[in-house]
Amino acid sequence: MVVTSKKPAMQTVSAKDLKNHTGEILRRVRAGATVAVTNRGRRVAVIAPLSTAAEEQAHGKEGSEAWAEIRAALAATEPEHADWREAIRHSRGRP
Repeated sequence: MVVTSKKPAMQTVSAKDLKNHTGEILRRVRAGATVAVTNRGRRVAVIAPLSTAAEEQAHGKEGSEAWAEIRAALAATEPEHADWREAIRHSRGRP
């Protein structure tokens, strides 16, 4: 694997090396490194550690909070069909 560095803080790897050494590269990122990914010599992506705010946004709401919203939305919605059998018949275009 060839790792070059244009700046001390940013390492560069090819897409092929990323594919072949994903675990090693992700360990470096987890440790704080920023890695640029190239494809045919052109930069196409940058992999960087998540900040705390970005990590919270990426993970979204906590599971229990999300389920509470889903249950509330379902409770406020009137079902279109009496049961699942009727819904299946309707989806298949049958009376």
